[in-house]
Amino acid sequence: MLFVDLVGFTGRSDRADPEDVRDTLHAYHAVAQEKIQEFGGSMEKFIGDAVMAVFGARVSHGDDAERAVRAGLAVLNAVGGLNLEARGAVNTGEAVVSVASGPATGEALAMGDVVNTASRLQTSAPAGGLVVGEETYRLARNAINFQALPSVEAKGKVEPVRAWLAVAPVAAGLSRPDYPMVGRERELTLLTSIWEGAIGDRHPHLVTVVGNAGIGKSRLQREFSRRVQGRGAAFARGRCLPYGERAAYGAFAQLVRGMADIYENDPPDSARTKLSLLVEKVLPLTEVEETTRYISLLTGLGVDEPARDRDYLFFAARRLLEGFASIQPLLIIFEDLHWADAALLDLIEYLATHIRDVPLVIVGLTRPEFIDRRPGWGSGLFAHTTIGLEPLSSAESFTLAERLLVKSAGLKEAIERLAEVSEGNPLFVEELTSALTEGHELGSDLPTTVRAAIAARLDALPNSARAVLLDASVIGRTFWRGVLAALRGQRELDEALAALEVRDFIRRVPSSRVRGDIEYVFKHMLIRDVAYATLPRSLRRERHAVVAKYIESAAGQAKDLAAFLAHHWREAGEPNKAIEYLMLAAEQALDG
Repeated sequence: MLFVDLVGFTGRSDRADPEDVRDTLHAYHAVAQEKIQEFGGSMEKFIGDAVMAVFGARVSHGDDAERAVRAGLAVLNAVGGLNLEARGAVNTGEAVVSVASGPATGEALAMGDVVNTASRLQTSAPAGGLVVGEETYRLARNAINFQALPSVEAKGKVEPVRAWLAVAPVAAGLSRPDYPMVGRERELTLLTSIWEGAIGDRHPHLVTVVGNAGIGKSRLQREFSRRVQGRGAAFARGRCLPYGERAAYGAFAQLVRGMADIYENDPPDSARTKLSLLVEKVLPLTEVEETTRYISLLTGLGVDEPARDRDYLFFAARRLLEGFASIQPLLIIFEDLHWADAALLDLIEYLATHIRDVPLVIVGLTRPEFIDRRPGWGSGLFAHTTIGLEPLSSAESFTLAERLLVKSAGLKEAIERLAEVSEGNPLFVEELTSALTEGHELGSDLPTTVRAAIAARLDALPNSARAVLLDASVIGRTFWRGVLAALRGQRELDEALAALEVRDFIRRVPSSRVRGDIEYVFKHMLIRDVAYATLPRSLRRERHAVVAKYIESAAGQAKDLAAFLAHHWREAGEPNKAIEYLMLAAEQALDG
């Protein structure tokens, strides 16, 4: 939740013409809405000179806290351009979200304690400043620089609320501290072999590393980059952004700016000069003027006349990289290709296809949904390798957790439990380890970072598949096709289950415990837990009752599944029925 409020505007309005006040508010609302939408937020409402927005509602992105902070800083900066002053706050937590709501309906989009706390934090912010709560700080601290503030005494809160002041986004290229790399020796060896082949054959190679959020794509890339740089290679990196100015070729522009030492605040003429000097170093004088012109267009410097044909732009990019790699072996990294625009993807494939006779490796990092968007990616290339990152094994997860827990004496059982719960995801191991060291129990609420990463995966699913997954989460870690059919009917059910299995959310069990039915299991317990928590309590109760009735109707199954039925009747709000099955389950346990 993002709250922004103008400072001292009420006093100014008392002495101003009403039409001037209206025009000022319209301008303020317009810039606030523009910045909020730029970062993927939804405008909740305007109340006089207060603005309220929500991030991660309707669709979760996994980095919604960072988006909200960036949007808040952008709004405060834009408001300053209107000769106004504002203060703001961002708070993160669970909320009940209404689908048919927002400014158009006048109804609240999100309701809950997270909203009230955000409002209280906003009143404590200094003029021109943006204050954040603890969960927001945890989620965004690797992307935003923060300054600790005294805790805020918030109305309605028993304990003071911890607070931080958002200073500015972290400079591009800086990232979270490296945790120890475990279990990626095979992938690192493969990348090293590809690199050595590209050096020896002087032929470019495109590598696509595919894996879910937190699985270790960036960590693998950093380890590999350090290795090749230690062997005398040059390194350039660009990241595709899901928000802000998503100009075409944005990641390539970032890459070129890094190679030419061009800063974001450099004036266009100065940037153009730096680019020209870079091109002079790597290409013959006869090519410098034309290549510089087209690269400046490609990187959005805004100095040269537009080109009529993008082939000229692509050829200039090719010649720049060929020239650079002819002097020194070159490794190029494109992060987050799943957020790339089509034009950038076309450029990358063009470079991988057409660059000749130089030692160059291009590595793209992406999530699995990228394959749905670009199924033919790299298929026509002579040298393309896809590396899929699998979860760590239980032993590897244990080793990673042990290394992260410096004082691990006496924690063997807790580390084993952590390794099991993390499902082999290094980010989850890291965050669950942090929670453990801060005194949280592993059986309690998941860290927000873990929930955000999984929620983003769920929201990237097609609507029908996501709906089936949410219904399946009510049944439990194990579920049956027949129960799902009772919950939602047969329509598109098999297609949705197939899509979930292909995307590795669920697995079909070879033999079912319910005769004549098909049994499935959630691949990860955490996916089931987050999906279940997404459903409002009222809907959960309805679905638990449907599940219990279906199992009761399956002849001969009720006694065998007494504990299962007791759970569903209790969650459905039917304690008397639950007690009958609890007693039956107790008798079975006693017999056992």
